[in-house]
Amino acid sequence: MTLHLPHRFVHERPRQNTVLDLSALGTDSSSIEDALRAVMEQPQLRLIGFRCSAGSGAIDDAIGLMEQVRRDYGVILTELVLQDDDRVDLREVVDEALDEACARNRYPRPSVAFTGHPAEPGPPALTKS
Repeated sequence: MTLHLPHRFVHERPRQNTVLDLSALGTDSSSIEDALRAVMEQPQLRLIGFRCSAGSGAIDDAIGLMEQVRRDYGVILTELVLQDDDRVDLREVVDEALDEACARNRYPRPSVAFTGHPAEPGPPALTKS
């Protein structure tokens, strides 16, 4: 049995949990893939989920992309941050969209958080949590 002890002069920095903002990247699949690759190649970052609008089409795309990350990188993303559209029936729409997208992609249901619209235009694509 081998016991690996950390060297006393080496200081490991904790990895930063990162949420990738899909709405800031647009619909271009190559820019989304480039952003994914950039995050996954950074040893100090840990991708935990995506941020997107609360529409059912955007949720479906985000869950499909989560499944792609699982296939390509072996990472299961657990967070989905949705931008609130100030609608009363939002909960039911999101619940149905998540059920359908997760079933179609055979992907575990992520935790969902809601956020308001960004205060300033042009939010950064990477958001640390």
